[in-house]
Amino acid sequence: MKNTGFKRVLQLGAIVSAALLGSQVHADQDGRFAQENAADGMQLPSGQYVTPRVLRGSVQQYLNPGLPSYPNFIAGEAVRSQLSPDGRTLAIICAGQNSLYKPDGTVDRANSTQYIFLYDVSGANRKQPVLKQVIQQPNAYVGLVFSPDGKTLYAAGGVDDIVYAYSNNGGSWSNSGKISLGHNDKGVGIGVRPNAGGLGISADGKTLIVANNYNDSISVIDTTSLTVRYEHDLRPFFSGNEGKTGGVGGTFPFAVVVKGNNIA
Repeated sequence: MKNTGFKRVLQLGAIVSAALLGSQVHADQDGRFAQENAADGMQLPSGQYVTPRVLRGSVQQYLNPGLPSYPNFIAGEAVRSQLSPDGRTLAIICAGQNSLYKPDGTVDRANSTQYIFLYDVSGANRKQPVLKQVIQQPNAYVGLVFSPDGKTLYAAGGVDDIVYAYSNNGGSWSNSGKISLGHNDKGVGIGVRPNAGGLGISADGKTLIVANNYNDSISVIDTTSLTVRYEHDLRPFFSGNEGKTGGVGGTFPFAVVVKGNNIA
């Protein structure tokens, strides 16, 4: 990331209220939100705002995971936020260089991980999100999505070639499965490793799609069995997809969107 100013913001924290407002709030009942922000930027047809500045009323909260041995540590590079379907939980995933060192100079591997922050943004907490839980994940990338029923949160494992599933158990989240994408530590190209990227999910929640950033493909996952049904190669005119002849395509997929349930 060459924009050092933007990188610095990501390293310091995430403007979680702004993320929430952009995802959920179209206008306060009295129209004050729309009036205050109309002068700062442009409103999209979706009701969201695009502005070069922070939306008025936003607050900045640092992504501090609360590690006992590193009380002042701020997790680096928040790359994706997702609001739960019921609008009560905001999830944020980091994919930065979170290297921490012990007093003897050796790497603290147990804490040099990526982090998923889970905020309560229901009711009055919408204006001042409350951090409820932090999940440590060995590696991560940009993939983060809730199931349509809000009971499961899926997160991409990046270079580990895994998608993690977290389930909500009475208000707390815990790991409920790991989905191996099966690339055997190889991407497309010499010395290139896999990289599980963006995630998308079908409307019925039965199918999860992951963009394999360095394998030029997507993996289609059955969420009931947590297994890969098949992999679809995105390289132009690839001839080996599901027994069909090749067509147009692309390389280095970053994100994916699933429309309805129309997946073979």
